[in-house]
Amino acid sequence: MADIFLSYANEDREAAAALAQALEAAGWTVWWEPEIAPGQTWNAVSADAINDARHVIVLWSSHSVTSPRIAQEAAQGRALGKSLIPVRIEAVEPPSGFRMIQAADLTDWRRSADDPKLRDFLAELKSLRGPAHRAQPAPAPSYRPPGLGSIVLGTAAAVAGAVKSAIDLLRPKQRAKPPAEPAERDAAISDPVFFGVAAPRAASAGSSFTARFAAYVASARSTAQEHLEQLGDQDDRIVMDIPPDRQDRWRIGAPVTIRLTGDHVRVTPGEREFEWNGRENLANFAVQVEDDAPASLQLCFHVFLGTVPIAFVPLGIAIAARPSDAPPSQVEVRAPSSAFASYSSKDAELVTRSLSTLTRWAPALDIFQDCLDLKANEDFKPQLAKEIAAREVFLLFWSRNANASKWVLWEFETARVKPGLNAILPMPLEDPAIAPPPPGFEDKHLRDRFMIAGYGLKKIAETVREQL
Repeated sequence: MADIFLSYANEDREAAAALAQALEAAGWTVWWEPEIAPGQTWNAVSADAINDARHVIVLWSSHSVTSPRIAQEAAQGRALGKSLIPVRIEAVEPPSGFRMIQAADLTDWRRSADDPKLRDFLAELKSLRGPAHRAQPAPAPSYRPPGLGSIVLGTAAAVAGAVKSAIDLLRPKQRAKPPAEPAERDAAISDPVFFGVAAPRAASAGSSFTARFAAYVASARSTAQEHLEQLGDQDDRIVMDIPPDRQDRWRIGAPVTIRLTGDHVRVTPGEREFEWNGRENLANFAVQVEDDAPASLQLCFHVFLGTVPIAFVPLGIAIAARPSDAPPSQVEVRAPSSAFASYSSKDAELVTRSLSTLTRWAPALDIFQDCLDLKANEDFKPQLAKEIAAREVFLLFWSRNANASKWVLWEFETARVKPGLNAILPMPLEDPAIAPPPPGFEDKHLRDRFMIAGYGLKKIAETVREQL
């Protein structure tokens, strides 16, 4: 368990290392460069680390303000009531949602321990520790509405005022309250929450149905089940008493998002939001099955508390072919004739080799190569959008570099509109455990035996070099 979770973009690793070293020299424990074990994902490991930390420091730079990962880590820390401490290491504007929080200014920091700004910053952080910081464990993570636990930092004077105000509000008053205060505080937290989901056991290609989700406490179970039954058909499958993977006690008023996904279906709306009322909340979705749906498909309910994913509930549905008097028609399957290659300039050499191999096997394939990561220019956007929409396939060469590239993310979002999500073909350059899939591909299997073999050969080569 660390005192501080340090959130930073990969490109800012040098600055993060220097700050982490200064914080540790001042007596803090810092989570900033963990070892990811095989089979683990960065999202899961970092989410647990944020839950365990007392404070979240976010380094804002030109790289981090465009990173969805950094925004998610900052939002998670704020949603869980951690002390959110933004620090500007470059003269940039934070992303939307964080611009009202004054940040500490280390834009001209010399990366040395004797820098005056760094000394002032570390001095103000001391007041966050408290006299019994080392002797007492960190409080158990619990949800709080965004903003209630944030510590606002700015210049040395602003830091001192903000920290003093926060400490005066939270700690002295709590110690001064009578013993009944903890019960009053917990009154806003509900009993453990359970989930229920419902959908037809079977459907026809081209048909539509309603999928339902319920969050409830034990005392409202019968009411939740009754509502799930009333909103569907008699033979629908209803699954009750599903516990969340984490955070089973919610604060009343907590923002909850339910996202429904699945192949060969159109879901309206794609996600539903509600504020937890402490007893029972429902979310309904209209699902349209596509004409070419296979014999079975899987709906997936994704549950988010604030921005933190806390549950994933799959539900299978059998699909029958649409009845027709006409004889079955022959479907002509052909290879695509055009593609758009999207990648980070840092992966250019590896991508170029992959495209070279691809064109040898498909010489008629017209591939447009994106170079905007090398020479970013807003004037190229209209032409790029036109090229993306005109191509049959969008080749997304995915890696940690691509995830940190604002141009790759912009091209990906453009392709989701047209030619559409089904035309996007992920080309993973790194294992999904290292580079988690982009939105919409979380439940896809992106590994293959060649990728696994490649990592094995690389590990063997590293071991041989160490023994020489």
